[in-house]
Amino acid sequence: MEDFLTQTKFDRLRTQLNETALPLTEVAKQRAQSLLEISDFPTRKNEAWKYTNVNGLNKLLLNASASKSNNKPANTISNNGRKVHIINGHIAEGQTDTPGIRTSWDSLPERYTESPFDALNLLYCSCAVELTFDDSENKSIELVFDNNHNTAIFPRLFINCKKGAKGTVILNFQGAENKASFINASTYIDVGENANLSIHKIQKNGNETFDLQREYVNQAANSSFTMNTFPLSGRLTRNDLLINVNGSNCETFMNGAYTLKGKSHCDNHTTVDHKVANCYSKELYKGVIDDRATNVFNGKVFVRKDAQKINAFQSNANILLSDTGTVNSKPELEIYADDVKCSHGSTTGQLDEEAVFYLRSRGLSEKSAKELLVKAFLGEVLEAVENAEVRSYIGTQIELHFSK
Repeated sequence: MEDFLTQTKFDRLRTQLNETALPLTEVAKQRAQSLLEISDFPTRKNEAWKYTNVNGLNKLLLNASASKSNNKPANTISNNGRKVHIINGHIAEGQTDTPGIRTSWDSLPERYTESPFDALNLLYCSCAVELTFDDSENKSIELVFDNNHNTAIFPRLFINCKKGAKGTVILNFQGAENKASFINASTYIDVGENANLSIHKIQKNGNETFDLQREYVNQAANSSFTMNTFPLSGRLTRNDLLINVNGSNCETFMNGAYTLKGKSHCDNHTTVDHKVANCYSKELYKGVIDDRATNVFNGKVFVRKDAQKINAFQSNANILLSDTGTVNSKPELEIYADDVKCSHGSTTGQLDEEAVFYLRSRGLSEKSAKELLVKAFLGEVLEAVENAEVRSYIGTQIELHFSK
């Protein structure tokens, strides 16, 4: 009994996981192991996790020997560009390295953070992929994560858009319905000087899936970075996005749209750290919450002492379609410079009943009227998505959300 009481919740979770087969240095392994030994699941006493409870992870029954089928999943988003298929957390059989895409490793790069979930990702990493963009042609790469088992999916991703290069990445997470999986992803992103990188992340998971993801971004001078995030389904979704704007004259765009229903829970945490002068950032997250679903948004913008002439905008807006849905929204600004233009805002409300009545008077059913208003509400986010295939896919998923 005493041993059980001294165990952390990470210890209990780890009994269901397989240690990574990827080559790690002993230093990296020891560092991750030491962090987990002194860590436990975050609690509501931790401000960053005040509204998100991850204790349900220890109730999952994971299949450690999930199939590594070589069948290519059909639910891709892009008809063009290169693709990497990851099935049940593992690189699909027959997938080989190609220019700009690396999936096999002699030694895995170490990117250390103090997050215990990153340490867990390192020790039990199921696959690692490195994407490199090195020219001005805007090439597209889609990573398709197809999950059809109750399994642990721990990808470790490295995305490097080099000086003067352009690139588009689609992170497409697709999960079978009623699968109780655990996705724990760590992504490290470097945007070089004068580079332009866009990432579109789609999270369409099974309704019992726990999905915890972190992106760490470093932007060099004169670069442009866009992150579009679309949590569409899942039991619990948590996205932590940290962007370090290290160079001047950078542009940073963050957009998110989410459709929540049932008992699903979604938590988007974003941090933009403006460290130097003359930069612009814009953040827009919008969502629709139905049934007993809950949404959390915590966006933070830092403007450091010498980072003058910063223009930063942050907005979170939500619509509640039921009396039992919940929203916790907290946009924040922390400014240490005096010559800046920064603003933030948050709104939560219900659909305009007069607008619903007007549309019904024009022959639409109540369901169709509400669907039309919701599509218009989320349309502002979709308009910011330059990739037509992603924009079309998300639009279709929003329509399907109301057909079930």
